[in-house]
Amino acid sequence: MESLFKKIYRMSLISSIVFFVFGLLLIFQTEGIIKTISITIGAILLIIGIFPIVNYFRNRDQGILSSAGLLYGIFSAVAGIVIIVNNNLLLTIVPVLAGVWMIINSVNKIQIAMELRDNKISSWLISFIFAIIILIVATLLIIFPARGAIIVSRTVGIFIVIYSVLDIADSILIKVLGKQVKEEIKEAQIVEKK
Repeated sequence: MESLFKKIYRMSLISSIVFFVFGLLLIFQTEGIIKTISITIGAILLIIGIFPIVNYFRNRDQGILSSAGLLYGIFSAVAGIVIIVNNNLLLTIVPVLAGVWMIINSVNKIQIAMELRDNKISSWLISFIFAIIILIVATLLIIFPARGAIIVSRTVGIFIVIYSVLDIADSILIKVLGKQVKEEIKEAQIVEKK
């Protein structure tokens, strides 16, 4: 039981340290991390695309099914190559897509706020203000997608670092409390024997 507790403690500590380092990298090496993730995604798409292409040339006599695999393979491989060559592409596309989704959502919230106002519900103004703030942030995200991606990544990095520090502190606290409980149990057993 004690060895299991030590293994769990070690694994928790190691994972927290890894998360801590990853969080620091997201904060201080944001563009490098995003490029690495982009290249990794591109490489995966390229590899996924190569298999159906090779399969097509091996099994061409199987008709239309192998042709569909060829089309999928070429599309996936080309997408992978484009992402690897233009590794800033995801840095631009993801914030733009997020911005479009946020604009659609904020317009919907504005409509709801106006309906609340028409029905004389007092909280309409708060909903309206939040919707306008989301609309402004979304517009900025679309206009400046690279900067938006960096800000979001850094924010995620900050949260990861905070989580890691709290998790490390929690693991150490649990270990210290575990030792105290173990010592108290031993003392109680000694008193019982007397």
